[in-house]
Amino acid sequence: MVEETLRRLEMDGFCILEGVIPENDVVGVRDEVEDAVSGFREEVERMQANVRARGHRIGASGVSAVGGLINYVPSFGHHLANHQILEPCESIFGPYVRVSSVGAVMNHPGNARGYWHSDWPFNQTVATHIPAPYPDAVLHITAIFMLSPFTEETGGTLVVPGSHRSSVNPSGETEVDRDSPYPTEINAMGRPGDVLLFDSRLWHSVAPNRGDRPRTAVIARYAPWWLNLSVQRPGTPDHTQIIAETGGKPSEAPLVKREVFNGLPDDAKTLFRHWVEE
Repeated sequence: MVEETLRRLEMDGFCILEGVIPENDVVGVRDEVEDAVSGFREEVERMQANVRARGHRIGASGVSAVGGLINYVPSFGHHLANHQILEPCESIFGPYVRVSSVGAVMNHPGNARGYWHSDWPFNQTVATHIPAPYPDAVLHITAIFMLSPFTEETGGTLVVPGSHRSSVNPSGETEVDRDSPYPTEINAMGRPGDVLLFDSRLWHSVAPNRGDRPRTAVIARYAPWWLNLSVQRPGTPDHTQIIAETGGKPSEAPLVKREVFNGLPDDAKTLFRHWVEE
């Protein structure tokens, strides 16, 4: 299974891992996650409005999100440490894989289509990005845990197969219209409990949800120990110099609360021990 996952990541830039969250657990997990997102909806919308007011593009209308999910749903740590995800990550990065961020999103019915981009550190709209053209190397892995059905109707994440091998992406200056459909785009589709795992260079976008209920997911990103994450941590010299002093668009990850970290299972603690409140 690991070999097949690595093959798909290399060839297509993504794959679907089936049944990472057991079927009997999905509904309960989804309810917890949706409660967490709903509780922060107004606060997140104010934050997004402030970022947009500074001239930065962020998110898509009709999408609610919350960062630092592990602080509100600590039981999700068990799923983040699933071997189907960690084993291919360790095969690519070596030991000491870290979670660089974990958040949740709810794409409400009728949400807008998003823009084509690659995830940090390849998103060229973010201040702390690798300048294009960037090297042909896997530096980050993104995992989208599907807590709702991902279909064309519900707006399964749009991806462009093979785009991870490009040295640029439409979030920067390219000839590709970041807001328009791409000829080879497809919806990533799967059942609740499945995971969309992809090279973070892969071009992807929010898809419109034409269903009648939210399409809910948890998004986690995995990094090697040698990737500099301090730029995502307010108060560090890197964050201050590159974001705070320039007014650049941030890519930040809330710290894990000490009491939450202490209650995590050991296999999840290893993913977060670099990112805990003092």
